[in-house]
Amino acid sequence: MRRKIFKGLAISIVVFFIVSGWMLLAYNLDTELPIAHSQHNMIRLHVIANSDSAEDQLVKLKVRDAVVSYLAPYLKDVSDAYLARQIISDRHDELIDVARRVLAANGVNYPVKIEVGIFDFPVKSYGELTLPAGKYEAARVLLGKAEGENWWCILFPPLCFIDMTNAAAIPKGASKDQEKSPASIEFRWKIAEMWSAKS
Repeated sequence: MRRKIFKGLAISIVVFFIVSGWMLLAYNLDTELPIAHSQHNMIRLHVIANSDSAEDQLVKLKVRDAVVSYLAPYLKDVSDAYLARQIISDRHDELIDVARRVLAANGVNYPVKIEVGIFDFPVKSYGELTLPAGKYEAARVLLGKAEGENWWCILFPPLCFIDMTNAAAIPKGASKDQEKSPASIEFRWKIAEMWSAKS
């Protein structure tokens, strides 16, 4: 009799620890987690179209493709924000030439300007990564009057070269005052979502 009681108690304890462990894991994974790169050591690529016309928006995307393709060999394996910044700055003139060639090939001749600095961005999601509104370092490619819808991705860490499908367009005029930002960069893991769905 005692053996059965002891066995039942042991099983109950094991089950308790297993359930507690899963709950703790789900809680930790479902919490907003800081990732290795924050807005303070992240560099974004920001391409701003001349206007919202179909032609200018198409040219913007072609410039985006050309700039990302040009930078990919230099930045895809970089693990240091300082080095990434230096690479971008050192190739300022080459990046302008890349954009100008795209414009010429598409029969437009408005100017191209590239700025590297700190700029305001609204809260935006990049796949499962949510970036809070605020100031971010960015390389901005301004096409013509730069009055159209714009596009961005993350140059460092080099997410631009890994998953272009998660890059995003930012509505013109959007600012950090227009959208509430989350408290921190958020990265939600699938296992936590599955656990939450069951609970």
